[in-house]
Amino acid sequence: MPCRGNSGGIPHCFPQFGPGAIQQHGFARNMNWSVASSETVDGNPSVTLELKDGPYSRSMWDYSFQALFKVTLDNNTLSTELKVTNNDEKPFSFTTALHTYFRALVTGASVKGLKGCKTLNKVPDPKNPVEGHEERDVITFPGFVDCIYLETPEEIQLDNGLGDIITIKNTNWSDTVLWNPHLTMESCYTDFVCVENAKIGEVKLDPNQSWTALQHLALS
Repeated sequence: MPCRGNSGGIPHCFPQFGPGAIQQHGFARNMNWSVASSETVDGNPSVTLELKDGPYSRSMWDYSFQALFKVTLDNNTLSTELKVTNNDEKPFSFTTALHTYFRALVTGASVKGLKGCKTLNKVPDPKNPVEGHEERDVITFPGFVDCIYLETPEEIQLDNGLGDIITIKNTNWSDTVLWNPHLTMESCYTDFVCVENAKIGEVKLDPNQSWTALQHLALS
């Protein structure tokens, strides 16, 4: 049975980021993942979650797939690994993102490391984003923010406005999304910002091929 997507944690946008041919952000965040395995290595616990196709996913995206999501903790780092495998007899394409929510004071939060990147500002119209380039060294959240940054660095920094600097590193997540809903979520928008590792361009997988991307969140 599908469930309602959560506003918190790390919801998965798969097999579609944003609006498109199927429902907003796909179906992965609305489905139950199963525990595939868990272990502790050198005192660091990890768990691997698994999502496979079923009647709900196939009703909108008729492909056989496996998604494995491994989460590992140590003293000050949370690391994730997403692996998507095509188990079908035909190729498929997808876009994806980790819609990561960070506890923050929105009036004091800021992001560094995206200056010079091409931007797609979705605020005027999510289906027809406005192209531009980021000229700011420090990006803040003064109101409704919904912006895609393309071909971003492997490391950026978030100041959450609460005294913490969070380093966000990635491998194979080519893009970054900044989001805060402002008054569209009036009861809680002041308490978080989203800094999302994303793959906006389509990933194409032939049968039995896999795609893997890593994320590391660290207090620095």
